Amino acid sequence: MFNYVFMPGSLLLVDDEKPLLALLSRYLERLGYQVESCESGWEALRLCHDSKRRYDVVVLDLGLPDMPGLEVLNAVLASNENLRVLVSSGTPFSPEFLPPSQRARVGSLLKPFVPKMLDAALRNLV
Repeated sequence: MFNYVFMPGSLLLVDDEKPLLALLSRYLERLGYQVESCESGWEALRLCHDSKRRYDVVVLDLGLPDMPGLEVLNAVLASNENLRVLVSSGTPFSPEFLPPSQRARVGSLLKPFVPKMLDAALRNLV
């Protein structure tokens, strides 16, 4: 029987709350993730479209100050067909409203949450 072992990968955190970014970055790095973070939608798009960077997962807050989070979600999903996105927002979000081809690549985690809940959501997403 094959036993699946979860392997942390490369992750981009996108949130406009600096203290939350710092806390989650430290926590996820301790779990073995390679973490990069940014505070705006435009920066997330730039990083995801940079050919030198490849993320396995983007953790995305929908409440960004510079552009709608759903616009960022659609753009990062289009940037890499293997990319997974975990929507982390204070507003309930359901992937069922996305095109069927994207639903399996997107999960959600309602804020506020504790770091262990983020780890579990990421494991379920991959």
